[in-house]
Amino acid sequence: MKSKALVILTAALLIFSAVWVGAAEKKLRIAYITNGPYNFWTYSAAAVKVLEKDLNIDIDFLAPPQGLAEEQKRFVETEVARGVDGIAMSVVDPDNATPFLNDVMKKVPMVFFDSDAPDSDRLAYVGMSNYATGRMAGKAVKAVLPNGGGLAVIVGRMDAQNAIERRQGIIDELNGKAYAPQYPGEMTPNTPNIAMGGGKWTLLDTRTDGGDQSMAKSNAENAILKFPQMKLMVGMWSYSSPAILSALTDAKLLKKMKMIGFDMEPELLQAVKDGNAYAAFGQDPFSYAVKSITILAKVARNQDAKIPADKLVDVPAIEITQKNIDKAWAKYKEQLSNGAQYLKSVQN
Repeated sequence: MKSKALVILTAALLIFSAVWVGAAEKKLRIAYITNGPYNFWTYSAAAVKVLEKDLNIDIDFLAPPQGLAEEQKRFVETEVARGVDGIAMSVVDPDNATPFLNDVMKKVPMVFFDSDAPDSDRLAYVGMSNYATGRMAGKAVKAVLPNGGGLAVIVGRMDAQNAIERRQGIIDELNGKAYAPQYPGEMTPNTPNIAMGGGKWTLLDTRTDGGDQSMAKSNAENAILKFPQMKLMVGMWSYSSPAILSALTDAKLLKKMKMIGFDMEPELLQAVKDGNAYAAFGQDPFSYAVKSITILAKVARNQDAKIPADKLVDVPAIEITQKNIDKAWAKYKEQLSNGAQYLKSVQN
């Protein structure tokens, strides 16, 4: 009788042990939601490929087909319904999205990257200071146009925090405002012919395309026709610079029209190498994915995620010119290749 009871007890302990181990080894699921279907995020995909293995987690890599806030909202709702353990996102239209996001964060922790929702309850923001990078771009404008002149900005939207801060950084730098590493919170209205530096430079126009990459080229073409006095074009989002370069090529204005751009699209890096663009201000979307996903995984596992007190996880930008293009591009090419392989594998 005692022997039979011992067998039953042993079996019960084994079952309990198996259930406990299974629960302990439950695989986390993290969602990584970009702000659109842009080639720029292939760098993040390269990191996702590594993180799934190193952190033993599943990652849903999601890109809104039209880059719309409504698409992001549907992605978030679907992930929450699936029981996701954390969501990292580059926020489209943060002002209008914040109430929805705060409601989501009552159930699921969120980290934002690239484009923040600073008034939300997010765990952290991972990214470069877009404002500080705008100030870097403003210095480049001074170098390219030391005697002043007109410039135009091509960008997806002016309701995205990264666009607001980059543009404002350029304006404040050219106006000689005291340097600040973070956005001071006051945006210059989006109107034509903004005089800067006492009139030395003029922001002729800031043209938006709503995330439509073909419209970005049309905007660049129209700016070239409308502003014959224009001396410089600024590509504010990743796909903006290739659109500008295509328009300049068609207009036979390469090398004649000055250009600077944000992010690391291959077309922009090639233009820097060839002398058709003065500089690219590179982000590090590989690190965006590493840092934001690692934070969420540690929080889900009740580990110390080492989030700074100000909740800002800085990933500094790099200014890429002909002086450092070869070294920078070698790293980016490897990441693009690995990211493209990952995206192909999950799409098949």
